[in-house]
Amino acid sequence: MPQITYLLYDVSAVIALFTLILALVIRRLYKGRNNKLFLVLCGVLILSGILDVVTEYFDHFMPLNERYQVTRLVLTTLYFMMHNLLAPTYVLYISSIIGLWYKMRHFKTPLTLFWIIPYNFDLLLLLLNLHNHKIFYYDDKLNYVRGPWIMILYAVALYYGLMITYVLIRYKYVIGSKWFWSLSAMVPLNLLSVMIQMLVPHYRIEIFISTIMAIEVAIIVHRPEDMIDDAVGMQSYKAFLASVRTNFDFGNPTCHLMIRINNYRLLRRNLGMNNYVRMISNIASVINHACADPKLTCETFYLEQGSFVVNADVKRYDALAVIGRDISDYLRNPIKLGQMEVMVDACICLVKCPEDISTEDAFLDFEGTYNAKLLDVGQLVILSERLNDRDFCMRSDMDAIISRGIEGHRFMMYYQPIYDVAKRKFVTAEALIRLVDIEYGFVSPGLFIPAAEESGAIHDIGDYVIDEVCRFIGSQDFEELGLEYIEINLSVAQCIEANLHEKITECMNRYGVRPDQINLEITETAADYAPEITDRNIEMLAGDGIRFSLDDYGTGYSNVSRVVQMPLDIVKLDKSLVDDMNIPAMWTVIRNTVGMLKKMNKKVLVEGVEDGAAVEKFIDIGCDYIQGFYFSKPLPEKDYVAFVRERNASGE
Repeated sequence: MPQITYLLYDVSAVIALFTLILALVIRRLYKGRNNKLFLVLCGVLILSGILDVVTEYFDHFMPLNERYQVTRLVLTTLYFMMHNLLAPTYVLYISSIIGLWYKMRHFKTPLTLFWIIPYNFDLLLLLLNLHNHKIFYYDDKLNYVRGPWIMILYAVALYYGLMITYVLIRYKYVIGSKWFWSLSAMVPLNLLSVMIQMLVPHYRIEIFISTIMAIEVAIIVHRPEDMIDDAVGMQSYKAFLASVRTNFDFGNPTCHLMIRINNYRLLRRNLGMNNYVRMISNIASVINHACADPKLTCETFYLEQGSFVVNADVKRYDALAVIGRDISDYLRNPIKLGQMEVMVDACICLVKCPEDISTEDAFLDFEGTYNAKLLDVGQLVILSERLNDRDFCMRSDMDAIISRGIEGHRFMMYYQPIYDVAKRKFVTAEALIRLVDIEYGFVSPGLFIPAAEESGAIHDIGDYVIDEVCRFIGSQDFEELGLEYIEINLSVAQCIEANLHEKITECMNRYGVRPDQINLEITETAADYAPEITDRNIEMLAGDGIRFSLDDYGTGYSNVSRVVQMPLDIVKLDKSLVDDMNIPAMWTVIRNTVGMLKKMNKKVLVEGVEDGAAVEKFIDIGCDYIQGFYFSKPLPEKDYVAFVRERNASGE
């Protein structure tokens, strides 16, 4: 065999490893503990390969004389030190993937002692070998000879192989079968290569086999391209989920700094994608720089949709709080993008687990909704300081509150009287849902309606409203009062229900309700969301004789073309217009808007009127209906019946 073939395996391994490391570094795929440990593993492999090449070069291509004997001895010793470091480094890498890192960091834990002592024993033997030559030596002819203690090095390598096998089998449920077999393959193949090289020393294939397995792990397990967001240089949402899962599985105490850009949708639409990505990258750079201190051992993640998370050991809680305040200070100022300056609406929260949040599901749910639960904008919120706050607890527990409300029949209908200007009496009302929880008491619709829309419970709530209103319309009280109809609000989710027409008509038939006794209120937002489905539902219901109102007119784009196209009987001017009616320019807008709508044969209802002077002004410009606290707040059904009976009878 030509002597040059002694080096081919190692040279090939070094070239392959160098290419792999270069690719990872160029693509910045070195963020996070797992990625860094994988790079360390590749670094140990490439140094082992280089040292093996150099020692082989000295053994086969340099003159065999005493001049190079010390150099050969030192190089071979360094090779063994580096080569024997492969197995313990692989143990660290696997421990990080599985989630045992927290236990491995503390030198007093048994797992750490079992990991570090054998390698230190190897190092001690190699240092002693420089004196007693029990592991290897060079004979009188300066040929390399193995000593009796070399079997101890093989025994230590076998020990680490068994340790890796035990850990992988013990925690197979964490990594899954695909990763298990990929990570496990390293052990038998390396043991096989060790046996071959032990029996046939000229075949230097240990580093070569380890390199092949490292590439295989990079492709199947490590997959840095899946774990890193290239655009911002942070770990991805997938890496975040893996980190959260392992931390909770092993009970690792952690703290998390959460940063969310609430207005990211508006910024993305107005800035354009290129400028938006630049802005997100700038924010990511600030976060990465703030977390750059190696002592913090932070992991930074970008979860997309303007959301960032920094993970750290719970011992770094105070340091992470300082970072959070620094980031909040940065985000309160305009972010420069070339000639532009952009203001962001940021929510920042510091969480300690499992002290503040004890389960993985609860933590992930909080991460997805905390910006809706925390009303603070632009400043750091310490979650532990809010856990006893009633409003925060209520917002956090909203899904459970809604479930209790549905199951325990805690929802109830209120009715706000609407004054008919022409008939000078109350002939209708707006139906409004209310919730009284057994734990929190009265819950504002402004809290439970958005939460129900998010969770999907709005469909059950909407069904309850339709059923209760139809029951009331079909009651004797409704007939005796001479009421004409009740207005029912339809949510966006209800507007796009495929069976909305059937659901409403079935309920009306059950209680004997005529189509003209119901007026359905929709908002501009609902009308423009999935317009094909919404228009089809409106067309079918209007064809049955059900009337429609457009609610909150004046708060959105006030699309006049939609007012013309839709079968609307009433347009409701939003309270925000009433609040600004004393501004001359706004009153001009209101007066002209009412005039325009009247010319379109639409009836106009003004809501949110709170004083008699406003009532007279809106009557003077031709409004048909007036609703507001001036007449009455929303009332329970019995109180509403009593109110209408009294007021209509008195003729006030």
